[in-house]
Amino acid sequence: MADQHAGERTEKPSAKRLKDAREKGQVARSQDLVTALALLGVTVALARTGASGAGRLERRLAESLSHLDESARASIALHDLANQTVSDLLLLGMVAGPFLLAAVVVSLAGNFTQSGWVFAADRLTPDWSRLSPKHGLARLKPSQSGLDLVKTAMAATVVAALAWQVVREALGDAPRLAWLGPGSVAEAGWSHVYRLLVQAGLALAAIAGADYGLQRWRHYASLKMTKQELRDEARSSEGSPEIKARVRRIQREMTRKRMLNAVKTATVVVTNPTHYAVALQYQRARMGAPVVVAKGRDHLAQRIKAIAREAGVPLVENVPLAQALYKGAEVGDEIPGPLFGAVAEVLAYLIRIKQLAL
Repeated sequence: MADQHAGERTEKPSAKRLKDAREKGQVARSQDLVTALALLGVTVALARTGASGAGRLERRLAESLSHLDESARASIALHDLANQTVSDLLLLGMVAGPFLLAAVVVSLAGNFTQSGWVFAADRLTPDWSRLSPKHGLARLKPSQSGLDLVKTAMAATVVAALAWQVVREALGDAPRLAWLGPGSVAEAGWSHVYRLLVQAGLALAAIAGADYGLQRWRHYASLKMTKQELRDEARSSEGSPEIKARVRRIQREMTRKRMLNAVKTATVVVTNPTHYAVALQYQRARMGAPVVVAKGRDHLAQRIKAIAREAGVPLVENVPLAQALYKGAEVGDEIPGPLFGAVAEVLAYLIRIKQLAL
């Protein structure tokens, strides 16, 4: 049972897992939300620029029809046909350009709002496994397609209800349209279509907002980790406990080796007969106070004293001073202020017995 629970994805995804997924392009995103926003953007653009675009097309069509009899008898050169084609394409771009631009801008803004700027080169590589029937059937599982089916059904029902309401109002308005001119009929028809597009866009945006929440939940659930995965990630990022212990041991050995080598440069070693040894270095010309270059207790103290004897460094036995220096200063620190007098007496004593010259 313990192994079974250990394999369940019950843990929150780590920051590293979320970052790796984002770098691979795996982010929570609802394409339906982008589509709904694009529909609203195109609808607004159509309302703002549709009339002017329709006027351009109307004038272009009227001009072509007015010269229709002349065009039937005229010979058309190749360059005239090319110029006419370019002119028509420019006109088409001026009419359809605002709609396309609105769709592109709103789509990019919708994607950026959902997931921010994400660029994953791996997503540009073709993944042929997506074309396999197995991959397609996997998307039809109830856990994957059930909520999508409900979402699609809701969207279709809402749009159908809105369309039926608009069509019913348009049918009720039909007798009045028979007495209007073509322009007024087009304006009335556009008012119905515009209202349908806006209402459908808002309704789809609301449904797509819920879909975005669903996609975030699915994305977060897919990135959950097992307890073993968390342990493996921590071990790979921080190193195994065995390796870290070995590194710390090596660092301690290197520090101890440097400290023992510094004993050879010490000015004096203050000792307790068996337990403590503190090596001090003092150079009057460039030091304001003596500095502890090595210290140790028990076995390490005996090694410090042995190295000091080999190097000819004076040893002074002073039990309270050795204990105070060992407890009050670290290697590399100047001696504490309250101990200045006691250390000065030791140095003066060495000078008197001619074992030290500062």
